[in-house]
Amino acid sequence: MIKAGFYECDITPPLGTECPGGFTKRLIKVICDALKVRAVVFDDGKRKVALVGIDTIGAGPLFRKKVEELLPDFEVIMSASHTHSGGNLRDPFPNQEKLPPDVLENMRTELTFHDADYYNSCLKQVVTAVTLAAERVEEVDFSFGRGRVDNLIFNRRISMKDGTALTHPGKGNPENADYAGPVDNELGAMGLWKKGTDKLLGCVINFSCHACINLEGASSDFPGVAVNAVKGVFGPETGVVYINGASGDVTQIDNLSLKKDTGKRIAYKLGRTVGGEAVKVLANADRGECSTLRVLKGDLTLERKKLDAEKVAEAYKHAGKDDPEFARCRWLITRDFTYKANPSPVETLRVIQIGPLLIGSSSGEMFAQYALDFKAASRFPFTWYSQLASDQLGYVPSPDCFKEGRGGYETVNARFAPDTGTKVINLLLSLAKDLTPDPAPQPILVERVTEAWSANGDRTAKKK
Repeated sequence: MIKAGFYECDITPPLGTECPGGFTKRLIKVICDALKVRAVVFDDGKRKVALVGIDTIGAGPLFRKKVEELLPDFEVIMSASHTHSGGNLRDPFPNQEKLPPDVLENMRTELTFHDADYYNSCLKQVVTAVTLAAERVEEVDFSFGRGRVDNLIFNRRISMKDGTALTHPGKGNPENADYAGPVDNELGAMGLWKKGTDKLLGCVINFSCHACINLEGASSDFPGVAVNAVKGVFGPETGVVYINGASGDVTQIDNLSLKKDTGKRIAYKLGRTVGGEAVKVLANADRGECSTLRVLKGDLTLERKKLDAEKVAEAYKHAGKDDPEFARCRWLITRDFTYKANPSPVETLRVIQIGPLLIGSSSGEMFAQYALDFKAASRFPFTWYSQLASDQLGYVPSPDCFKEGRGGYETVNARFAPDTGTKVINLLLSLAKDLTPDPAPQPILVERVTEAWSANGDRTAKKK
């Protein structure tokens, strides 16, 4: 029997701290709502598995490694909500002391830079959330279900009339032809119910969309609204962990429409819809015990996307801060340093089985097609994709995006070779072959009756 427990900690960044998620340095000047790290721990007596949802755009791979070192008794699966209005959990820049002085100074003043105070504070809060969730484990009944969120999320890459594809080419652009990729609009919800009762101890929600809607100040964006919607129905003490699905090319912005789809009002609209759908799924699902809890891991050595040596050499010629070409060339210099510091990074992939549920976990922002492929090939009754265990992979576009004219912003900024996403999914599916799904919980059945009620409401039933 698997036991489960929940806990959450506050990680709202202080005013004046850096807010990643833009192209220039942004500082937090307003606090719109609280940001959290939320954890659920599963314990079958042999192993402890923690699912951790964290309100940040993404955490560095070193942050992820430190979490694992600080929680050696747990298998930790992290997923950043990808809010563009959170604090900065980026790792220190590698070999920064070797950067040209003007480049380093420009990074400090113009770009999001490592924030040691907030970074270390969040590390402690992740450890606290997991540790205290583990102390609260108790016997539970499980439920699993799926819903859909239609007409509110869209692929942000658009096929143009000339056959090319662009990212956010402009709402209502007359050259827009169609969406260049799919979305995964399935919502998954796993409920953990106090054993033998109708009390929901907590749940885990899996959904796939960028969280870049409410940019007015520090905010958990629509995932936080979804969490609060579930708590509003089942009680404020209910644990809710949000797991971000493959949404590297999916937002709430519909480029084929002129409807306004940004701002706090839209964050509430999407968040309440997601939370409301989760409530429906939880309310309708059958419940039962789960006995299988497993985590399998595999390492994938990554191949860097090659940089143009001539362009890199030219970029270094513009390293002076007064050079008008400096801002354009800065990213090439910093990427060159990152590549040299770790030319062949290793991505640790995980598959997690909780009864009839399979979860595939990776870092980076995976395009939606990969989640659809993973789900289609799965033998499990319920299958989720969990992205942004760290930000190591960056954008992982689908292979067709690397064809001439079909790339967009994400493809230009991709860090690894075009076949990286395919290798990720293939390895996850290979790991999953060693797992056997448990049956999903079934409804309570009654004895068969073969006679209808009589006119006065009495019935002498014959049972078979």
